[in-house]
Amino acid sequence: MLDTRENGRLTLVVIMAASVLILGTALVAQYGFGLLPCELCFAQRPPYALTFVLAMLACMPAVDAEQRRIVVLLCAAIFAVDAGIAGYHAGVEWKWWQGPTACTGTGGKIDFGNLLDALQKPAMVACDQPAIRVFGISMAGYNFLAASVLTLGTAWAGTRLTWWTK
Repeated sequence: MLDTRENGRLTLVVIMAASVLILGTALVAQYGFGLLPCELCFAQRPPYALTFVLAMLACMPAVDAEQRRIVVLLCAAIFAVDAGIAGYHAGVEWKWWQGPTACTGTGGKIDFGNLLDALQKPAMVACDQPAIRVFGISMAGYNFLAASVLTLGTAWAGTRLTWWTK
């Protein structure tokens, strides 16, 4: 069994591993399976990159236990923001509410005078059309679940004061 003080470092390792796993999954889906992300998909990626970097920096020996605890609580807040973005995106996909007009097909008029220019631009990926559903849940839905669990887990870990003593 681990010394309770080691649980703090283990929490940081879990944050890094989860962040890499989730970002890696998104990149494999995009580049390995050709599932093109929309604007809201892209918005869900930076929080994981940020939590990875913060957790990695917090593992450095110069960082004391209380500062590590603060980083874990900050990561919990970042995961909560990501859960909000993912939940919003999943709601857009299920048509529970309107998404951004830039990626839901409800904005902009077509100018047939510049048809050639329009054809040379890359295709817009619709935010309200999931690229894939597995067991009825889209990638945004799974990200909402993952980010919610990470939020609760890291918030709980950050409140275990015995984990963060010297």
